Amino acid sequence: MGPTVMGRYKTYWDTIFPPVQFVYLLLSSFVGVIYFMFLVTLKMDIKMTLKAAKSNWLLGIIPFLASLVVMLALFSVYYNPKKISPQNVTPSYISISFVMSLTNFPVVFDALIELNLTATEFGQIALSSSMINDILIWTFQMIHGLTSKQEVENTIINLCSWLFFLSFNIFVLRPAVAFIVRTTPAGKPVKEVYIILILVGVMAMAGVGEVLGISFFSGPIVLGMVIPSGPPLGTTLVEKSEFLINECFLPFFAVYIGMRTDLFALKDWYLFYTLQGVILAADVAKLLACILASLTYNISPRHGTILGLMLNIKGITQLIGLTQLRKKKLVDEAIYSQLVCCVVVTTATTTPLVKLLYKNHPRICALKLYEGQVRMIQNTPRNTEFRIISCVYNEENVCGATTLIEWCNPVLESPICVYAIHLIELMGKTSPILLPINNGRKNNFLSVNYPDTNHIMRAFKNYSNNSSGPVTVLPYINVSPYKSMHDAICNLAQDKMVPFIIIPFHENDNMDLIFEIATSIRKVNSRFQENVPCTLGILVDKYSRLRACNKSNLFTNIGIFFIGGPDDREALALGIRMSERANIKVSLFRFIIAKKNTCDEEECEKEDVDALLDEGIIDEFKSMRYRNCNVSWYEIMVNDAVEVLDEVNSLEGNYDLVIVGRRHSDGSLNGDRMETFIENAQILGILGDMLSSAEFCMGLIPVLVTQCGGVSVNSNKLDKLDSIDVSHRSLLSTK
Repeated sequence: MGPTVMGRYKTYWDTIFPPVQFVYLLLSSFVGVIYFMFLVTLKMDIKMTLKAAKSNWLLGIIPFLASLVVMLALFSVYYNPKKISPQNVTPSYISISFVMSLTNFPVVFDALIELNLTATEFGQIALSSSMINDILIWTFQMIHGLTSKQEVENTIINLCSWLFFLSFNIFVLRPAVAFIVRTTPAGKPVKEVYIILILVGVMAMAGVGEVLGISFFSGPIVLGMVIPSGPPLGTTLVEKSEFLINECFLPFFAVYIGMRTDLFALKDWYLFYTLQGVILAADVAKLLACILASLTYNISPRHGTILGLMLNIKGITQLIGLTQLRKKKLVDEAIYSQLVCCVVVTTATTTPLVKLLYKNHPRICALKLYEGQVRMIQNTPRNTEFRIISCVYNEENVCGATTLIEWCNPVLESPICVYAIHLIELMGKTSPILLPINNGRKNNFLSVNYPDTNHIMRAFKNYSNNSSGPVTVLPYINVSPYKSMHDAICNLAQDKMVPFIIIPFHENDNMDLIFEIATSIRKVNSRFQENVPCTLGILVDKYSRLRACNKSNLFTNIGIFFIGGPDDREALALGIRMSERANIKVSLFRFIIAKKNTCDEEECEKEDVDALLDEGIIDEFKSMRYRNCNVSWYEIMVNDAVEVLDEVNSLEGNYDLVIVGRRHSDGSLNGDRMETFIENAQILGILGDMLSSAEFCMGLIPVLVTQCGGVSVNSNKLDKLDSIDVSHRSLLSTK
């Protein structure tokens, strides 16, 4: 549509873009830019980002300086544009160097959102590094604005204007915004009049910034920093305006850029190759500098390369900068068009490379499975602390989680440490957080922004103070998009060597959830199942029966349905731990399916190894009988999956909890009857779906579905760890 193709025809150009409409296009595009910069800074958690930047500030400074120095050095030798006046040549290449070497926070964040990497270690480091870049460029702009005036009087006026502008925002606007947040009742929306005043104030701040001699988008940036991110105010502003800005106004800026870009203006090929070579050299210098800086933080060169590619991503802020340079006649049409193409090509190449490299190397400090760092219940010694991550979405999930934790038998020899994590959808922030909340200052922050979290963590603390054994609760809050919510939890499980993660089923108390939220939680649970580095337990408690069990029953009946395989072994390992509690009775129902010799040699060998591991943990459970009369087991012979389901139906009883593995031995549950139980079979497995449905005890019995490691985890590695640990525990049990 621009002058490169269709715009070369004057009739078309005058018809589609007459001069009057061009003015409206320009106005709409810059309105989109102004509100875009406001929303980006509004979403930023300044305190958290700066706190993270303290630990990796070298990654924010060294790559930027390396790229800037290389670009300035090469431009000073080879840059000689013919259409720019001689007195503007030096300011031209200095300005180009600053614009093209920067890594801007809005650009990096948009790219990370597209790649679903905002909650990852790479994403957090890239965001904090880009924030340092933004602070540097704002500092340079302020210094340049103060020193560029020729007269001392103008410099003093400029400085006073800046100070007055900042003071007004800090000492007038910030208290006013705090008053709005403070007077908004918890759970209630912010008044519309406040939202309208703030959105109108964004344009006013842009005008003030332009009048004071600073850039027009500096005012919205400062205003965005003054307003606290997150609920209630920050989230509401984003919800009310983001769609309109991103889908209606901001595309006009892209159209405006395209209309100003003319590739046929590239006639000086020496200048073309000079610009391309210098920018490529600067990008390579930034990449190498990022790799070297990463080594100081014990980050491998491979992961440093991924970070370097992230920091080379360019986008809208570069386009804004180039537009300003063209307005000031520091670049001509040819240079402008070429630099716009550089921004597009660089982003189009680096983004897929980041996605490809991250897919193969997702963690900076990944722990290796062979070293025993990824734990399961089976290979957790009985005389050590038993660590559990308990995730909750709302207050209704707490009672079921605390009851299950209590049944895990906290004793002095094996106390329980619970990482209680409140999962909240990211709405008004750009930086996802996994934040420990164990001091008064942060609790004060939560009481304003996330009041439900305070209630949830108070319930966990009350349970810890009143539990029958030593239970330590470490409260966390995880604010991230649903599609990446599992990342921080899985990383925490690896770092803390947690063997057991508990998550609630998406249909628990489903009367309180709208359909979209329940669907999102279902997808979160599926991602946990794909990526979890330890044992995962999905707690199905549709009618909050565990709440009643915790209050009324002095004696607890737990049933375990065992067919075979790693998931069932984890279910039984958890049952063994529970059976050591005096008031818990554990009943094991083992289904022995008649073998049909139809497998090949390799499959038969695998089944034999699996059967040996099953026998090892079964023998350990049976040995509990000699010192604990509250355990019982039953072996049931069946021929096929149909008989398994029939026997399960006949075993209905007064259980307080049923535990079953999600996956079973290969071929154990295949048959025509399986089609009956497919509602949640992908999440709970065939048997777990049946036990949680109305077909079994009218669906009233809580069910815990265990899964040993994520789907992507190599089962052979898990089996090796299982065999070593089962043999070791069997020897101990015979002593």
